Amino acid sequence: MSPDELLIALIVVLGVFSALFALPTAILVVVKRLAKRQDELADATARQLTSLRNEVHKQRKLLQQMVAGVQPPLEPKATPVAVPEPVVPPAASEIPSEPQRPTEPAMVTATPPLPHPTGPARAFAIGHPDRLRPVREPEIREPSRFEAAARAILLRIWNWLIVGEEHRPTGVSMEFAIASTWLLRVGVVILVMGIGFFLSYSINRGLIGPMGRVGLTILAGVTMLTAGVRMLGGRYHRFGEGLIGGGFASLYFSIFAAFHFFHLIDATPAFALMVLVTVCAGTMAVRVDSMLVAVLGLLGGYGTPVMLSTGEVNFIGLFSYVLLLGLGVLAVSYKKQWHFLNYLCFLGTYGLFFGAMSSYHDADFWQVMPFLIAFFVLFSTMVFLFNLLHGTKSTLLESVGLLVNAGIFFAVGYCLIDSAFGYRWVAALTVPLAAFYVAHVWFFLVRRLLDRELLFCFSGLAAFFLAVTIPLILSAQWITVSWALEAFVILWIAGKLQSHFLRHVAYVLYLVVVGRFCLVDLPGQYAAAAPRLDVPLSEYFWLMLQRLMALGIPIASLAGAFRLLRSPGATSSLAVDRANDMTAWVRDRWAVRAAAAGVAALLFVFLHLELNRTFGDLYPPMRLPALSLLWIAMCVFLMQEYLARPSEILLGLLTLFGLGLVAKLLWFDLPSWRLAVETQRYGGVYSPLDAAMRLLDFGVVIALLGLVFRRLRGEGDARSVGRLSGCCALALLFVFLTLELNTFLNGYLPEFRAGGVSILWSLFALGLLLAGIWRDLKPLRYTSLALFAVVVWKVFSSDLAHLDQIYRIVAFLTLGVLVLCGSFLYLKHRSTFATKMPPSEESKP
Repeated sequence: MSPDELLIALIVVLGVFSALFALPTAILVVVKRLAKRQDELADATARQLTSLRNEVHKQRKLLQQMVAGVQPPLEPKATPVAVPEPVVPPAASEIPSEPQRPTEPAMVTATPPLPHPTGPARAFAIGHPDRLRPVREPEIREPSRFEAAARAILLRIWNWLIVGEEHRPTGVSMEFAIASTWLLRVGVVILVMGIGFFLSYSINRGLIGPMGRVGLTILAGVTMLTAGVRMLGGRYHRFGEGLIGGGFASLYFSIFAAFHFFHLIDATPAFALMVLVTVCAGTMAVRVDSMLVAVLGLLGGYGTPVMLSTGEVNFIGLFSYVLLLGLGVLAVSYKKQWHFLNYLCFLGTYGLFFGAMSSYHDADFWQVMPFLIAFFVLFSTMVFLFNLLHGTKSTLLESVGLLVNAGIFFAVGYCLIDSAFGYRWVAALTVPLAAFYVAHVWFFLVRRLLDRELLFCFSGLAAFFLAVTIPLILSAQWITVSWALEAFVILWIAGKLQSHFLRHVAYVLYLVVVGRFCLVDLPGQYAAAAPRLDVPLSEYFWLMLQRLMALGIPIASLAGAFRLLRSPGATSSLAVDRANDMTAWVRDRWAVRAAAAGVAALLFVFLHLELNRTFGDLYPPMRLPALSLLWIAMCVFLMQEYLARPSEILLGLLTLFGLGLVAKLLWFDLPSWRLAVETQRYGGVYSPLDAAMRLLDFGVVIALLGLVFRRLRGEGDARSVGRLSGCCALALLFVFLTLELNTFLNGYLPEFRAGGVSILWSLFALGLLLAGIWRDLKPLRYTSLALFAVVVWKVFSSDLAHLDQIYRIVAFLTLGVLVLCGSFLYLKHRSTFATKMPPSEESKP
């Protein structure tokens, strides 16, 4: 390193540490100003509270006098007291109360007005002496134990950074605490860096031999250790801690330089010496209960490869050294819960790792990947080791640490494996990760360890990596299938373990499955509208079978989830303790209804698209009737569900599907048969096969509407839906018969077409009349009479001019007989239409 580079490095280091020293000082000044401002606000609030208490006491006396029937003395109108929000409730002992009524709430009258007080007793505002209106108090959310513990840990870390202790020292000024702590830290770091720069300078200049350089560094480290140990327990105890930390950092320098640069010792003794230094540093830090010793030693350990860098990266040597430092911190975490030390180790390890990865090539994969795995396992264990051994509940910081460590490992591992072998081999990373976290969950359940947050993290990470594995192994067509099966398995395990958390994980995964099913799978399978008969029939059916499996298995999985939620089985002996579980956000009955609705909706959409595709390819005349049968099945299902469990939602869905079925018949099916509205006939040559398909299409719809009318006509709220269904059934029957007969006669007997339609309408009117008389339904009878009138008008205005002689005779004779039959029915059932005589008429002789 040249003198210019050395000067620049010193300036940069001094600038960084100056910024670190100035930042806490500035923050301290801001905090003191905020504290002063808060004290002023507290004094003002206290004065206002005193005034408020006096006013409440006065109003209470007035209320008691009003209850006792004594007229209170008139007082001048008072000015309302301004109260800041929110108001701290006064203590019960500070508010005077009458012994006769100790529990009466504070109340105010219209004059003078009083601000709304808060407290254990609910406040009331009075607009009239006889009317009380409760005032809702604002709810203040209290932080949970999970959040409060994390906040306390961060506060202790902040205190240690500022004043060198986890709690603010008493009996000394803040100036002394900050100055003594930071001057010591900066001085030790600069001293250790100076030793490192001396080694680098002597190497470049050749001033001292390798043995002399290493010996001087060891001597400096031992001297600092000796002086620091002698100062422990006395007035300069803190100073001694700093020297001890600097001494250990110097020893790291010397051993690393002796092995890596000068090659004075082999790898085995160098490793043994580093282990010895690490063990001594950790033991000393724990024995004297000084995080400063551990932090300074760790900073020196991580700074050694940086300051003694030659520009060439030895992955095995560097990462072995860094792993050794991490194992030392792990040993310290066995006894001490020093979060700052763990975070410093995490940043230092991954900082050196990413710095060294700038020289990485694919050929170095097997030199890097094992150490990356070791770092991951190290920090995964370090996060919760102290909590596990000492029975301490985890906080938000532990959960975040687990997630960040897993995220870094997976991201880096994905890039390394994808670059070296291809992305499908990433599954070799995700499967062991899922097994790693599943083993943690199993360990917690077997040992009955109560730590809900850690168990949630382990379960969630296991489910995540298992879900990520599936797209890596399988093709895109089977991803949804695999996720659906995984969700079903997780839900089954949740039922056995009685775990609300796993159950909600399964819910989330099912939402992902449904989303991918609707947005990816269905468009991918059915987007192409062209026929698929360009392949052999055997291959066509094989493709259809694959399509049925890819789309049917997710629906079957959701149906299985419905079954599990509706009829949960016996629980396992490893059931999750309630203290380790979460509260249920989604109620079981909501989940059951959602699963049932999801199965019905997905199955309907899937079958609609599949029937449309299959019959459109294989037998087009059957396509529309098959779709009508599917819609009818859905309507019957909704009707049966409504009859079993009446609900406005089910009734509304039944109405929508019924209207949709009718709209499909009129706007899609009829145009597909080339209906000409002007002539009221189907296009093309009349075909009995097409007529049979139309009969099937219209017939099933009319039958459904008749069934709905029969089942719902007396069902309270559904009566109107039943009547509407009956009217639609008659209208569709009339339209179908008219169109079909008109088309048939036009093809086989065109001269009798107009008369045949008139006869049909007369028969239909006669049938309506007969049903109306039998059921005593005026709407049917009136419709019948109107249709008879239309037939008579049609016969004399149109049929008379267009029918041949013989057909005119047949038509008129038939129509005349039918009309007379209508009259005969009225005469035969005359008693049905008898009306009561008015009372005035009955009294006449």
